[in-house]
Amino acid sequence: MPVDLYIGPKKRGAPWWQGCLLSLLILIVGAYFIVLLLASNGIYVSSAVPLPEQLQPTPTPSPTPTESAATHMQKADAFFADGQLEAAVADYQMVVALEPVNDVAYAKMTKPLILLRKYEEAIQAARRAVQINEQRPENLGALAEALDWHGDYTEALDLALRATELNPNYAEGYAYAAEIYADMNRPDRALAMAQKAVQLKDSSVDAHRNLAYAYETMGKYRTAIPEYQRAIQLAPKFAYLYISLARNYRALGNFKDAIATLQQAQKIDPKNPQVYDELGWTYAISGDSARAVAQLKSAIKMDPNYEVPYGHLGHVYFVQQDWEDAVANLQKAIELGGSRLEYFYKLGISYVNLKDCAKGRDWIDKALQINSQDEAVQGALSWYRQHCEGAPPPTPKKK
Repeated sequence: MPVDLYIGPKKRGAPWWQGCLLSLLILIVGAYFIVLLLASNGIYVSSAVPLPEQLQPTPTPSPTPTESAATHMQKADAFFADGQLEAAVADYQMVVALEPVNDVAYAKMTKPLILLRKYEEAIQAARRAVQINEQRPENLGALAEALDWHGDYTEALDLALRATELNPNYAEGYAYAAEIYADMNRPDRALAMAQKAVQLKDSSVDAHRNLAYAYETMGKYRTAIPEYQRAIQLAPKFAYLYISLARNYRALGNFKDAIATLQQAQKIDPKNPQVYDELGWTYAISGDSARAVAQLKSAIKMDPNYEVPYGHLGHVYFVQQDWEDAVANLQKAIELGGSRLEYFYKLGISYVNLKDCAKGRDWIDKALQINSQDEAVQGALSWYRQHCEGAPPPTPKKK
């Protein structure tokens, strides 16, 4: 018989239920990790299984309701009436995005684009309106106005007259024709068309504005002023109407009312560079050079690609005999597309006064090509001859 060498009480095996409990625990933990793995891959098993916050499923957001084309049209019309031109254009563009053949939206988009000086875009929008529906007089009128502001008078006039043929009671068609006739230096026809427009629709902003413009081109500034005031009464948020009114006050030498009118326009449209330019130019003509420079520089800061304030600022420096700054600003105005005759001959004179006769002659020659009969251009040529011809040639620079 073998001897039992174990001293002490014998160890007994673990109870059977402990093994079962351990196995169950392992299964639960394993199942939970499987749930986590599935959740991390976007597969959600059950809301009864608690998950870490980063793995909690997120509810699908409800789709945002899309505004209708009609809603965007209403918003655009309201923005335009309030003088918010860029916002108006944006909503008109939403209309045509939803309804690509909505000719009314394309036609309405034209005017704010014109007032934003985006003439090419205005013409493009109006042409699209006409392409969609050439029998709607408002479409032809929109294109006529856009072409007129771009300087394409012949085609513009044809379209405006066609619009009045389609609808003899279309007041704005006559108003656009009046503006075009005025730009073509045909004041009698302009006046007749504008008066017809007002007769047809006394509540038309364009009718009163273009009647005023017809009087203005005839030099009848005092008669033009009440018509501009009536247009402002009908559309008080349009800065360009205040600019026109101020221009007529300025023509009469009434700088006080001109400045006050433009300051009112600044309050209405504080980000409009044209308002600052006109105010600066008014100060310049009235002899207040310091305020003129400040306003013109503000206009340039707002829109560095707007050529007119550069030309006006160049004039101010020219009068002050600051030839270098005159050259810089006049040349910039020309680079940006400015074509006013005075830019060229004043630039030529400035170069002559800087003793750069070669460049001076170049710019005076360009002025002569534009209008050789102009007295100011002939004066610039005489100035060049007086200071440059017969003078010793410049010493060549050493290489």
